[in-house]
Amino acid sequence: MNTATRADLDRIYQGFNEACLEDPAHFDFLNLKQVGDNHNGVRLQLDSTDDRGFWELYRANRDLLVCIIDGRYEKTYQQRVLPRQDLITLRFMLSSGLQVAFAGDSRVQVPSASVSVMHTRKDHAFNVCIEEGSHLCSVTIHIKPGFLRRHFGLQRAQLPRRLGDVIFGADPADNFCSFPLTPGMMHITLDLIHMPYQGVRRRLFTEAKIAELVCRFFQETEAGDQHQDEEDAPGLALKSKLFSAQKILVERHANPPTVAELARQVGLNRSTLCAEFKRIFGNSVFEFLQDYRMNKARELLHDGKLAISQVAETVGYQHPTNFTAAFKRHFGYLPKELRTPS
Repeated sequence: MNTATRADLDRIYQGFNEACLEDPAHFDFLNLKQVGDNHNGVRLQLDSTDDRGFWELYRANRDLLVCIIDGRYEKTYQQRVLPRQDLITLRFMLSSGLQVAFAGDSRVQVPSASVSVMHTRKDHAFNVCIEEGSHLCSVTIHIKPGFLRRHFGLQRAQLPRRLGDVIFGADPADNFCSFPLTPGMMHITLDLIHMPYQGVRRRLFTEAKIAELVCRFFQETEAGDQHQDEEDAPGLALKSKLFSAQKILVERHANPPTVAELARQVGLNRSTLCAEFKRIFGNSVFEFLQDYRMNKARELLHDGKLAISQVAETVGYQHPTNFTAAFKRHFGYLPKELRTPS
């Protein structure tokens, strides 16, 4: 297995566009050989004082490049990227700490539990920054715009206005938007990060799950905005408050506010928060919180660095037995079943 350095990460960011132009079997821009029989892909293990975890790159075809990341960064990492062609980038973020900066000091923070959509345009440089102390856990899909629109049957009129502008727009300023990561998308993202398969099965599983993830994202965004006027200022203000509520739940998942406290913090009454939260996110406040806590626990259990009792405490359970029961109800198996026998 290859142990990656920050120079390897530099080559990933500097060369990801050229990778889409190469023969799908080669990752020459990385100057790294493939690992095992992982068809069309390469896995880089991060194991240093600055970075720990892994990056896995996989290309299904000439038009689609996937990057699966689960890494912790003790020092800030920055890289300037100059795209060689247009690409649409979909980032499914469980844990973040990622910033993207465009020309003219335009900077966006990619939040945790979000899907960000970015149109990287040929010869328009941008900077990527992973903040010090970050845990970056994500699945990123780089797709050529024509392939995305054609292969997934996208029609601009069916998309939320902002998303349509990013994917179809001709203006380079329309280059970024983000949406909440729903529990269903969280599950698929975790399945990709922790897939147990190797070789051809890994390739088939990755392709199937990537297609499912992209389909689910567009289906849910189209359905969520089917009856909403994106130009309606009160509607946008309400959605902003709901996103703020979701952000609070993610950041305080171990010690969350009550629904009444959450409503006060975002400036909504309790009934409006409950009704609109379920309409936008597809789950009640409690269901979303519980889904996030259980998925976070699953992520930590796979990581293997904490005991089950420590994982329980990290996601807000004082008693491990209560956590074990909740985890079994949620996933249908016990936390200890994720541990590899020694």
